[in-house]
Amino acid sequence: MRNSCATTVEVETLQRPTSVVESYGGLPMGSKLFDIKVNLHRIKCKECGSYLTEQLDFLPEAKVHYTKQLARTIIELRPEMTIQALAKHFGLSWNTVKEIEKRYLKKKYKKVKLNNVKYIGIDEIHIGNEGFLTIVRDLESGSVLHIGDGKGADALSDFTKRLRLCKVKLEAISLDFGRVYIKWAKEAQPQAKLIFDHFHLIKLMNDKLDKIRRTTIAKLEEEEMKQLKNKRWLFLKNIENLEDDSKEELENLRSIYDDLGTASMLKELLRNIYSIAEYDFEAEIAFDMWCKKADETGISYLKTMAKTIRKHIKGIVAYWNTGITNAFMEGFNNKIRWLNKQAYGYRDIEYLKLKIFDLPKAKDLKL
Repeated sequence: MRNSCATTVEVETLQRPTSVVESYGGLPMGSKLFDIKVNLHRIKCKECGSYLTEQLDFLPEAKVHYTKQLARTIIELRPEMTIQALAKHFGLSWNTVKEIEKRYLKKKYKKVKLNNVKYIGIDEIHIGNEGFLTIVRDLESGSVLHIGDGKGADALSDFTKRLRLCKVKLEAISLDFGRVYIKWAKEAQPQAKLIFDHFHLIKLMNDKLDKIRRTTIAKLEEEEMKQLKNKRWLFLKNIENLEDDSKEELENLRSIYDDLGTASMLKELLRNIYSIAEYDFEAEIAFDMWCKKADETGISYLKTMAKTIRKHIKGIVAYWNTGITNAFMEGFNNKIRWLNKQAYGYRDIEYLKLKIFDLPKAKDLKL
């Protein structure tokens, strides 16, 4: 309900017996809210006998109780104010303000153009009880091109159809090492180069390193476990980001626990390839040497990592030819997680998807 002290304008009609009174919220006049009350005609159809209510030009669409001007003002203020603040300011409910923004975003992203798209990045993100969402972005403009429910090929089925209808031939696709996405890319866009960038490779290596850490802890006595307790990030952080005392502690733990120390040093060696190699052929030689060192350790997780690198070496070194990276997708995913967390989880998944589409253009996150 809007404030009872609102200024009211009444528009009389000629057919009072066949009319219905409706109230519509308009822009405030100074500090007072403003309502428009209208006696709407009810028009009877001669053919079917049903009644229709006349449409008003100052409404954005039928069956809403706010004016175009009010809706437009709310959209203009939305980047600067939260939904709650706007609702309080205009005397509306939280849901009404949300629906105004949702209608605007639905119209804005009704058709997401795929024209001139050359490079895309694919990644998935977990959204609480909603499960996974698969997000496709244009790696040049940063625009969100598709959001699919779940993860894998099924989540990309609508996007595949749109690519086919628009006759899009992608030049490159940046993705992780998941088999499902690789298979989709080869089938849907066989001409596109597959790129496995630095971010996903090091992330995979960090996963192997963490498994080695847990395996090492499982073999220790309870007293010895204390040395490695809460040391996960000490091993996973880039060594240049550690303080001097943390670097000293890391070196000490490396010397005590052989497998863990070897894996930690090989992780840093793997990272160094990206800063040392200037050309793809140099990178390929460096990766081959790394794989041989990993095999020589006899550590199963490192041997598996070497196998993955050899299997996807063409896509890994393609980074040196294209310079394309999917790394900024993780930063984007962090924004989505923050958005979802601040809203205590979106009950309206359609609204969440629309907010994600709009996220690259949002100058700030206002809830």
